[in-house]
Amino acid sequence: DASLGEAYQIIRRGAADLMLVGATGSRLHPMKMIHAVGQEEIAGDGGDPATASRPFDRDRRGMVLGEGAGAVVLEELAAAQARGAAIYGEVAAAANSSAADRRLQARRGKAMQNALEAVIRAAGVQPETIGHLHAHGLSTRTGDAEEAAAIERVFGSRKKPLPVTAAKSYFGNLGAGAGSVELIASLLAMQHGRLFPILNYDAPDPECPISAVRDFDTPPGDSFIHLSVTPQGQAAALMLRRYEGSI
Repeated sequence: DASLGEAYQIIRRGAADLMLVGATGSRLHPMKMIHAVGQEEIAGDGGDPATASRPFDRDRRGMVLGEGAGAVVLEELAAAQARGAAIYGEVAAAANSSAADRRLQARRGKAMQNALEAVIRAAGVQPETIGHLHAHGLSTRTGDAEEAAAIERVFGSRKKPLPVTAAKSYFGNLGAGAGSVELIASLLAMQHGRLFPILNYDAPDPECPISAVRDFDTPPGDSFIHLSVTPQGQAAALMLRRYEGSI
């Protein structure tokens, strides 16, 4: 999210017409795995791997490690139209935030709330107009609860609950590659008019007061926010919307 947000700003100030933005990550590399097992909440209880990643579910037990990569072409509109490019969506706004307490301990929930509020403000829209939110959704006890609370603080006043999905339920935590892959997933959902559910979301958790997508019948809407956060309390949010004339 942060890299695409930077590319967005570069194009906005006229320093480039086109930016290729992407990332790759592998949490399966031995050194990455050692760090993750020692520092993070891992679903390592020997259960069924297919059901181990279950963001926001009451019975989640930790994240699943994965690897993957994704990339998108971000281009100034007139340049894209001139070459007849297929347009999947339009960047409406980008925002980021870092938050820590006086002892420099990460305040991830506050950082996510700040990023969500900032991206909505930058886009000049009301929370009610957003089609869905693609959550970070690590499937950890503390991380999901913090994220759900941040979402509730920002969108809790909506008359119609905001649909929340999380693609990490399908492939785990890809590390640096997660943001690009998840962004593409939401763009394709918007293109096809069908939002994918959170895999393995079987039992709602009172500590995660979100409107989780549970089937394929939920429309994705004409815009969405993708949210991501690091363990150190750095959060980023991107808002994308359907472009009139998208494929």
